[in-house]
Amino acid sequence: MAKPILGLDLGGTKIASGLVDPNLGQLSGLGLLTRPTFDPNQDVDVFGSVVAAIRATLATNALSITDIDGIGVCVPSPVDPKTGFLYNPPNLRGWANIPLRDRLQEIFGITIAVDNDANAAAMAEARWGAAKGFSKSVIYVTVSTGIGTGILINGTILHGKNGLAGEGGHVPLDGFGQERCGCGNFGCIEALASGTAMVKLAKKLLQDGARHSPWIQNKIQGNLEQLDMLTIGEAAQQSDPFALEIIDTQGMRLGLWLGGMAALFDPEIIVVGGGCANLGAPLFNAMRQTMIQRTIHPKAAEIPIVLAQLGVASGVLGAASLL
Repeated sequence: MAKPILGLDLGGTKIASGLVDPNLGQLSGLGLLTRPTFDPNQDVDVFGSVVAAIRATLATNALSITDIDGIGVCVPSPVDPKTGFLYNPPNLRGWANIPLRDRLQEIFGITIAVDNDANAAAMAEARWGAAKGFSKSVIYVTVSTGIGTGILINGTILHGKNGLAGEGGHVPLDGFGQERCGCGNFGCIEALASGTAMVKLAKKLLQDGARHSPWIQNKIQGNLEQLDMLTIGEAAQQSDPFALEIIDTQGMRLGLWLGGMAALFDPEIIVVGGGCANLGAPLFNAMRQTMIQRTIHPKAAEIPIVLAQLGVASGVLGAASLL
């Protein structure tokens, strides 16, 4: 029987980890564990939090390091997959140019694989999720705090020369606009259509009085700092016109960008995950319609855009799939 693989998903606010059965592509043991990336009560850096998460996962499942087959780690950063070297995570401030794989191997003495989180999730969805059975060209998109992409060509992650390919979230739609991205550039799709960007837009429209939403105002009790995409999604379910407008705008921006991705990669399927994917039909309908209308791809209408299937475990499963 194959040993389990420990998968670890490093995020800007939390770390998720768990044991994965490599044959079934399912969490084993005690399931998914989470902990803060930054512990406000302790002076622990990001690397210390990663090490602590690995040790806690082993201890909780009553295992030692020799009981697992390796550790896969996915990170919100450009990564050299050959060396496991992190370059510049836009959402992990102050943590850049880290030889993560080598540092973890020094501590645990076991096979370690490190890759970008969207690349890892793309591999997991292709092996065990929504893109299972599609092997030629798969685009995975995660839309949440930021926007990430993973691209598979003939079942292999597209890494490029230095492992830096596939950073679709930082393709500018409006490179001369005013919306600055976390990467430092202007007008990236992440700065225009991520959950963060849409909440920012909604707050501005409500604050300026350009739009009104009694449902949202009542929900947040007039405190715009409480507004998030979850609230906007809840308002849309109540047929709130403003919430539906925000989601439609997000879908159109994403659809325009996906039209470019379709023309570039001619995908068999586009899988969309992340928190914003749970906005459902209003978002997906706007994405599909705009992509079809705004691309040179003559068969764009035949490209399915589907919801990711692996949910909150996709990062951990993706990290394990790297091994």
